[in-house]
Amino acid sequence: MSSSWELICDHTYTGIPGVVVDLSPSGASYGQTLGLDDTDFLKDGAAAGSGAVRFYKPGSVYVSTEKSQWRALGAIRGEVTLRRQPATTAFLLDGDTFEFHIRSGALVAWFSSYPMQYAEIVSSFDAVGPQPYQIPVGQWVTLGFMHDGVRTLELYADGAVIARKTGTYAPIDAPGSSGLNIGNTRVLDSPLNGEIDTVRIWRFNPRQPLDDFARRPMDPRTAECWTHFLQQMQAAFARNPDCAQQVLAAVQAIIEDLFRQAMAKGPETQARLRHAAQHYAQLWHQGHVGGPQMVKALAELIAWLRLVGLAPDANPALAAFLDSRCLRTVMAEIKPPDCDAKRAPPALARDVSGKVRRGARVKPV
Repeated sequence: MSSSWELICDHTYTGIPGVVVDLSPSGASYGQTLGLDDTDFLKDGAAAGSGAVRFYKPGSVYVSTEKSQWRALGAIRGEVTLRRQPATTAFLLDGDTFEFHIRSGALVAWFSSYPMQYAEIVSSFDAVGPQPYQIPVGQWVTLGFMHDGVRTLELYADGAVIARKTGTYAPIDAPGSSGLNIGNTRVLDSPLNGEIDTVRIWRFNPRQPLDDFARRPMDPRTAECWTHFLQQMQAAFARNPDCAQQVLAAVQAIIEDLFRQAMAKGPETQARLRHAAQHYAQLWHQGHVGGPQMVKALAELIAWLRLVGLAPDANPALAAFLDSRCLRTVMAEIKPPDCDAKRAPPALARDVSGKVRRGARVKPV
C-alpha cells in the first residue's frame, strides 16, 4: 500500500561542496548553485557531519521543476531544517506557485492555483494556540507547511502544528519556468540570512487511488479481469494520447470542482461528504463492492447533493464530458468491464448510475 504523499525532493547538503544530490526515489530534483561557492557549504549542520548551506548573499540552490514529478502537484507538503539570524523578510523556498518564508518574524506559506486563486497561511494570524509561535533565532529548527489541495492549510514547527486555516481551495499549480529556489527568492533578493541543513518536499501520491482500488478482497478471476481492463485502457490511451490527456484532465477537474462546490455549501454538507467517503472506503476495503450497503450510501449522498443543488446528473461539465468526442473515441476501444457485476443487484446499480430516485430519504449523519 502506498502513502498519501510522494517524496519528490530530498536534500541534505552533505558530501562534496557544491554538489547537491536528490535523495528522493526519483533522484530528479538535484540542485544547482546560483551565486554560491564552495565556502558556503558547511561540513556540520544541525548535527555533526550532517552538512548545511549558508544563505547570506544573493544566491540560492536552484532545482529545475520540468520533470514529471513536479508537473502535477495538486497537494503539497514540505519541511526545512534551518538556523536563522534576524531579517525582515527571509525566504526558505520559492517554488513560483508556492512560497515558504519568514515575514516580520511570522512564518508564511503562500500558494497559487489556476486560473487566478491564491491562498496564504500566516503563523501570527492563524495560530492554533493562544499565542503565535515564535521562530527561534540562532538555533536549529524544522519548519514545515502543508496544502491538502482542497480545504486545509497548515504550518509546523518540529513536527507540531502551529497554525491551521480551512476554507475552499483549489489544487496547487505546477511551478513555472522559474523552478524552485532554496534559500532565496527566484530573483535572489531575499536570502534566508541563515543556514539550511535539510529540505524535503512531497506531493500527493498519484498512485494512491489505484492502490486503494486494489486494496480489497478479490478472487483470482476478478483480479485478472480488472488487470485486463486496465491494460485495455492503457493501450487505448497510448493510441490516442491527446484524447487520453483530455479525458484524464476532465475527470480530475470535474471531481475537484464538485468537491469544492460541496465544501462551499457549509459544515453540514462537508460532514456528510466526509462521512460518505469514509463509509464507502470502509465498505470497499471489506469487499462489499456493489452490495446493498454501498448502493444505499451512494444513494443517500446523491440525494443530499441534489437537495443542496449539486446533483451530479445536472452538472453541465459532466454532461459535456460524457458526450465528448474523446471519451467516445477511447471507450470505443475498451470493452466495458463486468468484473464485479455479480456483486451488484441490477436494480440498485441502475439506481446509483445517475437516476437516483428523487424520493430517496436523506438520513442524519
